[in-house]
Amino acid sequence: MRALLRLSVKTEGPFLIMSGLQPGEVVSQKQKLFESLKGGDKQVRNNEDGYVHKLDDLKRLQRFLIMGTEGGSYYAKEQTLTRENIECLDRLIKDGKGLQAVNEIKEVSVNRRNVKQNSVLLAYSICARNNDKDTKRAAYAVISEVCRIPTHLFMFVKFCEQESKNDIKDAVFVGSGWGRAHKRAISKWYTNFVNQPEKLARLVSKFKNREGWTHKDLLRVSHTSTRDRSVGFILRFIVRGLEKAREMYIDNAMDTDNDTISQLDRLDKLFTAFEKASNCSDVQELCSLVREYELTWEQCNSALLKSKEVWMALLPHMPIEAAVRNLGRMTSYGLFTDKSDSEKLILEKILSIGTLDESVARTESKIDTDDSEAKGDQSRVKAKRKNLLHPFKILLAIITYKAGKGDKGSLKWIPNKNIIMALDTAFYQAFEGVEPTGKKFYLGVDVSGSMSQGVLGIENMTCATAAAAMMMVTARTEQNCIIKGFSYDMRNIGIKPTDSLAEVEKKMNVIPMGSTDCAKPMLDAMENKIKDIDVFVIYTDNETWFGRIHPCEAIRQYRKYSERPNAKLVVVGMCATEFTIADQDDQNMIDVVGFDSAAPRLLSEFALDRI
Repeated sequence: MRALLRLSVKTEGPFLIMSGLQPGEVVSQKQKLFESLKGGDKQVRNNEDGYVHKLDDLKRLQRFLIMGTEGGSYYAKEQTLTRENIECLDRLIKDGKGLQAVNEIKEVSVNRRNVKQNSVLLAYSICARNNDKDTKRAAYAVISEVCRIPTHLFMFVKFCEQESKNDIKDAVFVGSGWGRAHKRAISKWYTNFVNQPEKLARLVSKFKNREGWTHKDLLRVSHTSTRDRSVGFILRFIVRGLEKAREMYIDNAMDTDNDTISQLDRLDKLFTAFEKASNCSDVQELCSLVREYELTWEQCNSALLKSKEVWMALLPHMPIEAAVRNLGRMTSYGLFTDKSDSEKLILEKILSIGTLDESVARTESKIDTDDSEAKGDQSRVKAKRKNLLHPFKILLAIITYKAGKGDKGSLKWIPNKNIIMALDTAFYQAFEGVEPTGKKFYLGVDVSGSMSQGVLGIENMTCATAAAAMMMVTARTEQNCIIKGFSYDMRNIGIKPTDSLAEVEKKMNVIPMGSTDCAKPMLDAMENKIKDIDVFVIYTDNETWFGRIHPCEAIRQYRKYSERPNAKLVVVGMCATEFTIADQDDQNMIDVVGFDSAAPRLLSEFALDRI
């Protein structure tokens, strides 16, 4: 084996010139290539002993927030990956980047870019329980934005206690009790609903307890109080029950204005309906309550939830995520027969995912993107998309619904083909919409053994399937794409932009697995004398090791060969590790997080040199 070269490096535009190499010489992926120009870490070994680059901590945090570590990776256990990502966040805070970390957590959460809440709330709890005052203050200031529903709040509290008790050397969070800042933040979560008391009433009755906590527990330990009578009525209901709440706020309402009395009366009726629904034994009475008060299935007596009539009453106002999550259940109870009203309604709901209101769409079409003020308007318009749902959840729904049975229990159903087609359409709508760039793309999907790992611990959805699904978003947007899969060589998958996810998955599964070499797309382009590629996009877990040349060197060779000095390399990471094949010093290489709902937009803007 050739001895490791210690190379001196200097820049020439975006390129790296390495002394010690003769023309045509290459360094295999089992050897180090060079050190970072920015004085950072050298290349590091990945879990397959190949040398790759190391993500900076902010980018790794983003991967963790969006993808999480559930199920681990092909080479690393979940617990190990989680702990490594926590240590990454610790370093950011120690390096004075705690505010940046909090902003990243908030941005990912508010824009629904994350697949699940666990990783976001774990990172958020570390920032909140930190002994860096600025980080702690910034974290607690956004509690209502990050913890939008009680489930998030309960999980946040659990993680705060869990991380405070962990004995980790050099950890940046301290304390194990409920300090003043923590109590104020929990109290603030409830009192922030002063202008939306009915929303708070629905939330506390829908999500009564999670993670070993109840609302009563949180109010007790945080000593929450308020002068607002409507919120006070709800808090009293939680702690003492409806009769005591009436006694304190309605029966003794001598100095209360008429608007507040009217609001209290509505809350009283709402809580009465909640209690009736949870104890109701008559299907027709429950259906009447559901329709009148727009109740959710969690607020109904579980003994009646096998009734088709109850689900028919729930469906018109059912939130989109609940509707998608319960598709199999409702189908098994007899809903969604061909051309039925319930089928029509569910198809309308699914196809509304990620769409804009008509008035908003007209506003967006008039925007001049060259105007900086208009760009701000465009951001606000995009935030008004209807029925936001993370694409991963739709893909999971497609796979589960097609299977005709749940992962657990004995529930079975015959899938409705129209619903599967609607979900397929909704998957692409769930990503942020982008305009075609007009560039030529080479999309390479890693289907090696390590990509057979389940995504987020879901056994029937592999990293390869997830990567292929993401790839199709670009394939449907861009008119000029080469699409190939990694094997012993680059294989043409035969995917067409019009293919459904099921067809893509089927074509992916027949590609024989080979040793991972993420340099292959660039080498393949040169071998086939293709000189017009603008952007190479590689979907991988970055566990590359087999090749005779590093991927970052392969793209540089392609630039020289094609006389395209700005040919780009986009690495879509499908696992929350610290590894990347992209050189962090090269302005024409970038990392994008797998299953980030903003990934297509980021890829498009990078291809057009906007980021």
